[in-house]
Amino acid sequence: MNVRSIVIITFLIIFGSLFSDVINYDKVIRNLKGVKSYEKENYENSGEDFKRNAIKYPKDSRLQFNQANAQVKNGMLEEAEQNYKLSLNNEKFKDKSKALQNLGNVKFLQKDYKNAIKNYRDALVEDPQNLDARYNYELAAKMLQRQQEQKQKQEQNKDDENIDEEKEKQEEEQQQDKQENKNDEQEEKQQKQEEQKQDEKQKLQEQKMKEQKKEDAEKMLKALLQKEKEEMKKEKEKMNVDRAKSGKYW
Repeated sequence: MNVRSIVIITFLIIFGSLFSDVINYDKVIRNLKGVKSYEKENYENSGEDFKRNAIKYPKDSRLQFNQANAQVKNGMLEEAEQNYKLSLNNEKFKDKSKALQNLGNVKFLQKDYKNAIKNYRDALVEDPQNLDARYNYELAAKMLQRQQEQKQKQEQNKDDENIDEEKEKQEEEQQQDKQENKNDEQEEKQQKQEEQKQDEKQKLQEQKMKEQKKEDAEKMLKALLQKEKEEMKKEKEKMNVDRAKSGKYW
């Protein structure tokens, strides 16, 4: 039997004892009408009848209790909680144990197991023979333990996810640093290669200039030698002409 069906059965046990022994005639008729609608599972109509009675006779805690039961069936848990508490404020209300148990059932449906346990415990204090409250108390305790274990597991999973994210982030940063270092090395290598090319180009240019200068110097020397040779030839020819005129020869 699952949790939901157990709670519903517990509600049926409690709701089967709706208060119908109301003295005032108008109150009695409307209350019986509400009880009849409730038994036919027409919770909306029963809720309206109980509500009108509770508003008209606010000091009758039994009417507030009946209204709260119908509100639970209509899914109005917060409103039901308020009416259960109103019924408990009346010191003359005889079924406080049932009201506390149903209040615990409301908190159970809201998955507020901690407060559900508190209400079930208070219900047992009022009536130790309330077996439904005792059973629901044990059930709520188990559900609270399961809820806490799930919460711890979720927190652990969240911590693990944070660790994994941090680890992944560190790995990404390391990879990025590694890539940046690789890029720096490549840039440095390219820069050295470029500098080496520039040096080789400069050396080649210097070599060409040196060879050009040597070539120019050789041409200049050759030209000077040629000029000197031509001058010597001219000088020799002049001397020959002068001897021929004077008739003197060596």
